[in-house]
Amino acid sequence: MKSHIQTKIKELLSESKRISLTYPTMAYELSKEAYDLAKEHHFKEEEANALIGLSFAYRAKSEINDMLQCSYDALELYDELQIFEGQIKALNLISIAYFYDSEYEQSLRYLVKARTILEQHPDQYMLSCVLNNIGEAFRESMRYEKALDYYNQGLSISREINADRNIASLLGNIGEVYYLQDKLDEALEYFDQSYQLILKDDDIITLAETENKLGKVYLSKKDTQLAEEYFYSALRRLESVDNKYYSIDVLLNITQLETVRARNVSLYYFDLAIQYAEDTNAKKKLCKAYELMAEYYEGNSDYQNALGCFKRYHHIEKEISVSVIGNRFTAMKIELDHLNDNREVNNSEVINTRLELEIERQKNELVKIHRINEVLEKKAYEDELTGIPNRRYINKELMRIWEKAAGQDLPIALFILDIDNFKKYNDNWGHVIGDQCLQKVAGCIKKIQMQRNDVFGRYGGEEFIYLALNINYNEAIEIGELFRSQVEEMSISFEEKETNQHLTISVGGVWGNLSDFTNVDELIQNADRQLYKAKALSRNKAIVSKDL
Repeated sequence: MKSHIQTKIKELLSESKRISLTYPTMAYELSKEAYDLAKEHHFKEEEANALIGLSFAYRAKSEINDMLQCSYDALELYDELQIFEGQIKALNLISIAYFYDSEYEQSLRYLVKARTILEQHPDQYMLSCVLNNIGEAFRESMRYEKALDYYNQGLSISREINADRNIASLLGNIGEVYYLQDKLDEALEYFDQSYQLILKDDDIITLAETENKLGKVYLSKKDTQLAEEYFYSALRRLESVDNKYYSIDVLLNITQLETVRARNVSLYYFDLAIQYAEDTNAKKKLCKAYELMAEYYEGNSDYQNALGCFKRYHHIEKEISVSVIGNRFTAMKIELDHLNDNREVNNSEVINTRLELEIERQKNELVKIHRINEVLEKKAYEDELTGIPNRRYINKELMRIWEKAAGQDLPIALFILDIDNFKKYNDNWGHVIGDQCLQKVAGCIKKIQMQRNDVFGRYGGEEFIYLALNINYNEAIEIGELFRSQVEEMSISFEEKETNQHLTISVGGVWGNLSDFTNVDELIQNADRQLYKAKALSRNKAIVSKDL
């Protein structure tokens, strides 16, 4: 009876491990069934093995603190039973949990413990795995030479024992280091060696991951044809097993490929990546998707959509930051509980120092994100051609002033400036010179605006809006005339042939107390009526009405 139950537990755990990457929820259920059986029959070694199975499933589900708890619980059982292979597996998983939380020093600490056990109880396969993970911790810390050293140690051992899976993993990790250093030929060589080994094993997830890496290298080498082949092959493999989580990275790389090729399909793949990230609750990948999407819109000068995406990115980034700090608290509690249970020295001072460093790092990251957000927001409210505020900014500023001073007797003057016969000017000189003309006029008025600290921007086409506060009627008339005369004095030739005709503007303005107007639209409409009058009076006029 005992042997039968132990066999069943072993079968459950074997199947759980086999499907953990593809179907993590099902893997969890199988390991939980094995764990319940082991607990019921007081099989401590099987209980520890089941905890390792649960750790693998939690790892695949990105539930890292649950993974850490199970790994610590397994380690305690293996310590009690003096099962060295189990101790190494548990320590390895603990290190991976810290690795996923970017706690690389902690990760290394547990890997060194595992390596110490392996020196006393040699197991070449496990040693190669531990060396591989040590290399990964150094790689993520950007200590690339140390990473390569450990990878190569692990690779040498794996080749001695013909451990093809480990060889493939180590080759891929070495390739990743070279890719991060922009050594594309070396990266390609190692990725390809890894790929050839994985093809023999037919591991769909690992194959797709490696094809994705190969695609990244070819994209960096500007070989879009081969990049396309590898990316889409990776996507097909992942779709065949309905793996949305790993598909996200591939989809985001495809967006980069299609953007380079100037195809209008990038947004489709962005949308699909975002959908998959939301379906799998992959916050970090969702964050990356919005960041790249913001860059895509910004590259296409669509600053409104870029701002929307970046705000979403910023929001998710803050959510992750809060979550990370919470996870670190939980991880530290788990670690402290384990230390106390094992009568080890209380490391609370060390843990507090780690927490302080983490909080400081998160603060710095949020400051960096805030600065980037400010730059992007500025661009979203800036006219790309002239560098002055755009219509969106003007509308926002008018609404802000209106809401702040609504109903008050605040003297206000609003002007609409329009370049006379600008279409004819464009036809005479061409659009390039036309653009330069807009820049010159904007620059001329901006000098006035900077001296007075008023609001000025391009409202669209050849129209500009100027807003002045706390100004009397006579000053409003003087400023309107100043706009007109300053532009005329630039003496911009209207036609190519020698004539005395120069570029001019017409100005329509309205002055009054803010309380005199029902809303912002009324203010603009009144100024627009005065502009129409100025145009009707042969242009190159400034007319300001007095609304009382």
